[in-house]
Amino acid sequence: MISTGALVDRINNLATMVFGNASSESTVDGGYDPSPMDVFVVREMLSRAVRLPPDIVDVIFDYAEYWAHSTNYIDYLEERRIPMRVVGTSKSENRFLLRSVPIGLTTLDDRKNLAEGFSYDTNEAKPRPLKTEFDPVFFKKLANHPMPKLEHPVRKIVFTIKSRDQGFGGPRRRGPGPYDASWTWFEAGLERFDREQTCDPQCTADLRYNSPKSPAPSLPLCALRSVYPPIETSDKGEGEYKYHHSLAANDKYLIQRNKTANRDLQDNVVTWSRTDNVDPESEEARELEAQGRGKASMTGEFVRSLKMGDVVSIWAKARFPAWVNHVEKIKVDIYWAV
Repeated sequence: MISTGALVDRINNLATMVFGNASSESTVDGGYDPSPMDVFVVREMLSRAVRLPPDIVDVIFDYAEYWAHSTNYIDYLEERRIPMRVVGTSKSENRFLLRSVPIGLTTLDDRKNLAEGFSYDTNEAKPRPLKTEFDPVFFKKLANHPMPKLEHPVRKIVFTIKSRDQGFGGPRRRGPGPYDASWTWFEAGLERFDREQTCDPQCTADLRYNSPKSPAPSLPLCALRSVYPPIETSDKGEGEYKYHHSLAANDKYLIQRNKTANRDLQDNVVTWSRTDNVDPESEEARELEAQGRGKASMTGEFVRSLKMGDVVSIWAKARFPAWVNHVEKIKVDIYWAV
């Protein structure tokens, strides 16, 4: 009987033997970063070599974290030469920063140039209610690689953030912790595509207004609908909507606060996993708060609920006069089982 550890080693050996270092990009730490096709092929090789049931192979792959993944990021110093500033009490105190590609996809292949891709990544979607979602079959047809078999395939999300606040402030309201009374922070969001939305040839959201003969993208930006932050009716008139942003951070979606009144840039890497199970009222949750994170952010519920085609977004927040969220870099990595 071969041990689980030996099977994990065999997965990695098979991947190295078949693909070497050329077929997939390496991770930052030099590890193996498989593509969806890599995962699929190694799964087939392992199943045939060891003759294990598919469910057992799934367990082994989860144990080895042998998953496909997508990456979306923006470096404001590279793009703008200055950080993004999110200023409390201004119109931009709730700033959309970045979104992932739909879960199950690694890229949006019908974005033909950098500007189109950048528009998708960084443009805030117009607030509209979600009417009809696409089914998973639609997203499977868009991919040129094997897609997840599971209804909820996401295994973990990694947020990487480089930021700080304004660097000064008055006396703290409570406690000596470095994040106490911090009013600049980051929250995760969730978006889904509306099947009933059609993309007009003159649509500006996807940068097609200069080329009206261009075909509409399969997943137009104008079809995105926000699940969180929620959408509510606007006071501008019938049929108008707006995002609802609460005054305080939502502990379920709070990724990370900036240290209070600290001029030093902070590099934060926050991982949410489907296996997380932290009770929001536990001592572990209070430790999360002490680290500037949401006490209800590690229940695992957000990751476990994600399905094919879902889009994860990141929002930067600032509250009250003089509070400023300075953002230099932001990245989201989503890992899913193939």
